[in-house]
Amino acid sequence: MKKTLLSLALALLSSLSMSAKDYTETLVVTVNGTATRQTATISVDKNNDGTYNFNLKNFMLKAEGQTMGIGNITLNNLKAAKSNKGDVVTFNDSIKIENGDDPTITWVGPSLPKIPLKLKLLVNEEKLYTLIDIDMQKTLGQTIHVTFGDNYQLPNSGFEDYRTEQITKLDDSYKQITVNVEEPLNWHSFASATGDFVQAANALSDPHTYSSDVVRSGATGKKSLLLTSASVFGIVANGTITTGRMQAGAMTADDTKNCAFLSTDSTSTDSHGDPFYALMDGTPDSLAVWVKFKQQTPVAEHPYATISAAITDGTYYQDPQDKTYNNVVATAKNAQIASDGFAWQHIVIPFKYTGNDVKAKALLVTISTNADPGQGSAADSLYVDDISLIYNVDKPAVTVNGHDVTLDKEEVSTTAEDPAKADVVATTANKGSFAAVSELSNTADQRKLQLLYCSDDLQTIKTYTLVINKGAETGISQIKTATNKDSKVYDLNGREVKTMRHGSVYILNGKKVLK
Repeated sequence: MKKTLLSLALALLSSLSMSAKDYTETLVVTVNGTATRQTATISVDKNNDGTYNFNLKNFMLKAEGQTMGIGNITLNNLKAAKSNKGDVVTFNDSIKIENGDDPTITWVGPSLPKIPLKLKLLVNEEKLYTLIDIDMQKTLGQTIHVTFGDNYQLPNSGFEDYRTEQITKLDDSYKQITVNVEEPLNWHSFASATGDFVQAANALSDPHTYSSDVVRSGATGKKSLLLTSASVFGIVANGTITTGRMQAGAMTADDTKNCAFLSTDSTSTDSHGDPFYALMDGTPDSLAVWVKFKQQTPVAEHPYATISAAITDGTYYQDPQDKTYNNVVATAKNAQIASDGFAWQHIVIPFKYTGNDVKAKALLVTISTNADPGQGSAADSLYVDDISLIYNVDKPAVTVNGHDVTLDKEEVSTTAEDPAKADVVATTANKGSFAAVSELSNTADQRKLQLLYCSDDLQTIKTYTLVINKGAETGISQIKTATNKDSKVYDLNGREVKTMRHGSVYILNGKKVLK
């Protein structure tokens, strides 16, 4: 009897949780447009039935210099959809937040009523990506947006947060002075550059980056980035910033030794401790950004500012290129940003995919006051704000045993001779999206599936229910209609055949026949 009870207990424990894994990443919490960053750990347990348990422990809310303990967010038995990128989990309901693990902290979550919460996550063996929206408007007057492991958008994309870099430059009397330069977090100018000529470049030029209070109408943030050019002995030094690192490697402006570059193998960090590269897990369709540009003295031959981007596999890459690089996944560039009356412009730049057999791991974005190195005029101004990567969900489609099923409503149906064994293939038409499928039910006469068409960043998910009923194949039904008129012979995939082979099954006059 004891052995039987022990066996039952072990079986129960095995069914509850098959594997548990902790993921430690940067947690970005945005409250009413203001973002703060913290390191957090999320535990994800995969149960034997394919469902997941989710636990974000000791969630803290930081805003305006204050920290508030919220508590533990625990969700159990979440159904997952499978995709070639990992399992996708969605949740949309009200939950009760539990006490955090530290008894010395006053956790406000348990004192609150049930809170509406939306969860989206993509999990695989390597990474966990999570989006959480917590609606606390009725309780704290706040909506909280949480991202975890977000390598789908650029950090500090709104240019709200800055660090101070120090450079040594010459004043008007050619004495060395120390100057503080404002660089946006996760972005880098010549103030944090490397190269043989970086000291000379900084000594003879004014800083190029500034935190600005000039923002566009409708912006949620309070700051933008101001890039300016300068003059060095009559030669224009463009204002340039990058997600990688600037290199001042030559005296001639258009020498490719003067470039922006990245390598995820590099262990170098800036004064804030951030690396000189931006990680990228997605394959976006385009890059969007707000800019406001003015050329102080119009130069007809070189009138444009520029923005370029390259998704790479993380190995060394530079812009401008000094050779042909085969580690590039995609590129995007606009080298014709005009002044346009010094008004804010929203620019969308499509990515062009190279077809190289490499995986996206890093993104190099470079922004400059002129498309041509060393050109333009001194004191050109380029404001930059709210840069984002766009992921669409284009042309969601599904086939069952090779036959198209039209997704014209939330629940669609088709037939198959054996629904349980029917081959279901869900696809999308663009790089920035993927499809995930989960089993809702499966009987001898009917199989029901949920189809999720997801943008890479999970911001957009289009959901359909596919019902496969037992019956003649959709393609065969269509052939029957045609054969009633013309008595042609078709195979089981609906293709007309001229010669029937012995031992094969065909459709003739709307009926199956064995040759």
